[in-house]
Amino acid sequence: MRRFVCVSSLCLLTACVVGPEYQPPSMSVPQTWQNGVSSTESTIPDEWWQAFHDEDLNRLVNDALVANLDLKQAILRVAQARILRKETIASGLPSLSAKNLATQRFNNSSAGGGGISVNGQPINIFQLGFDAQWELDFFGGIQRAVEAADASIGIEIENSRDARLTLVGEVVKAYLIVRQNQTVQKTYQLMLASQNEGLMLLDSRARSGFATALELSQAKTQYENTRANLPYYDTEIKKGIHALGVLLGREPTALTTLLLTTQPSVPAVAEPFKLALPSELLQRRPDIRRAERQMALANASVGIATAALYPKIDLAGFIGFQNLKITDFTPIGKSWSTASTVTLPLFNWGKLQANIADKDLQYQAAFLAYQSTVLTAFQEVENALVTLGHLQQRQHSLRQAVAFSEDALQLTQKRYASGLTHFMDVLQAQQTLYQVQIQQIESMSAVAQSNVALFKALGGGYVQMPAE
Repeated sequence: MRRFVCVSSLCLLTACVVGPEYQPPSMSVPQTWQNGVSSTESTIPDEWWQAFHDEDLNRLVNDALVANLDLKQAILRVAQARILRKETIASGLPSLSAKNLATQRFNNSSAGGGGISVNGQPINIFQLGFDAQWELDFFGGIQRAVEAADASIGIEIENSRDARLTLVGEVVKAYLIVRQNQTVQKTYQLMLASQNEGLMLLDSRARSGFATALELSQAKTQYENTRANLPYYDTEIKKGIHALGVLLGREPTALTTLLLTTQPSVPAVAEPFKLALPSELLQRRPDIRRAERQMALANASVGIATAALYPKIDLAGFIGFQNLKITDFTPIGKSWSTASTVTLPLFNWGKLQANIADKDLQYQAAFLAYQSTVLTAFQEVENALVTLGHLQQRQHSLRQAVAFSEDALQLTQKRYASGLTHFMDVLQAQQTLYQVQIQQIESMSAVAQSNVALFKALGGGYVQMPAE
């Protein structure tokens, strides 16, 4: 107890701030990426979606950043956190309020003190002035609360950055899938037209006795199987368009005209980009920055809880006028008063100490969450690099397969023209070529989506939030 009194007295004289001082976390990170080339200068653009060089995509992303409802909510929460900080600061400053008071006093005993009366009659007393109050922050409770408010603002800012990164990723991915399905649908339509042409030729040859009923039946089977795929892709295209409309804060069908009238193609990142050093990931990823701010908030909460152990000092004062009649206020009736209150917790069954211990455990949990977030971020980047590398290899192989399939079709057509093979062999070669082309389209889309995953894993482009 003597030690507590000494500490309290010293804090009163020096206006100390109790609780631990916040130290930003540090942890070891890899020097380079195992599955990618690191550079001291990253070439990832802040507006990373422009690496696809697609004007429609750029327009959709820009519109989404302006109109998306979830992003607007996240930005509003930043504004709310900033207002709460102003409220916290204001709680540590003197307050002044107007005071109008009318009281009636009566004393039953003409000889006793404590009351005011004239001939046993009650007296009306009127006051008009100002009340002032001020809680002195000798032990830093309010200062720690301001630190907590600053951390809360940081958390909401990173939440808004995370929402922005997620939104852009969803828009780009949805757009890629729409373009993939449109391109595949177009390939199926070309395949269907080719099969229909062959079917008509085969039907003519069957009537002339140069083709069998079996060949005609097999050709019809291929044709119907191909046509059966078209409704699926039409459904997926429209669902993707509806998703994009909502992401842009518009009605689901708002983008139908834009996306159905343009020539479909799957955009790709044409030029390679350099990866920043792994250490820069700590500053680029909003989830890591948010986890660090959550540590700062938990640390400030320890200080707030610790300040509750120390005396609370409040000053109050009144200055104004006082008179017996409300119509007789004059400068002669000046009135003033001052008061101070010191509140010191003495016995609370260990409630305050338990609260401090609880806040300290929350800080330790926040630190562990920060470490877990950092490790998960590195895992996501490495996984994205591995996936992208393998998909690019698959895309290269499919590109070769398409070239070989085209050669095979040309050879089959020549053999058929020379009477060395059946027409079904030509149809089969065409079927194989179209199927490989569809795989190539899907592979191109997978590579593009893998680039999106890598951009997101790297934190996308760092966005400076507008000043308060």
